[in-house]
Amino acid sequence: MRRPKWWLNIQHRWTNTMPKFFRVVCGICALVSGTALAVNTAITAGGGVPHEWWTDIYPYLLGIPAGAAFVAKFTQTYGKDGKPVDKGEEESKNTILDKDDF
Repeated sequence: MRRPKWWLNIQHRWTNTMPKFFRVVCGICALVSGTALAVNTAITAGGGVPHEWWTDIYPYLLGIPAGAAFVAKFTQTYGKDGKPVDKGEEESKNTILDKDDF
C-alpha cells in the first residue's frame, strides 16, 4: 500500500532531529500539560469537586502546551546544505573535523 505524500512528509518530520530550543519547549510543554492532566485526574478519581478557577484554567493548561509541543515536534533541524538532518546524522562539534583543523 502506497502512503500519500503528505503522510510521508509528516512521518519524516516526526522522526527528524529537533533544534535544541524546540526540544526544551517540547519538554516544558509536555511537563505542564501532563501535570495538569494528573492533577485533574486525581481530583476526579478521588471523588472531589474541583474549584471553579481550576475548571476555568484546566482546558488552557492542557491544550495550549500540548499544541505547542506538537508544533515544536514537527520543527526540523536543517544542515548547511539546506536539507533536513535525519536523526543520528546531526553534526557535532566534537566529531566533525575540517581540513583546517590539522
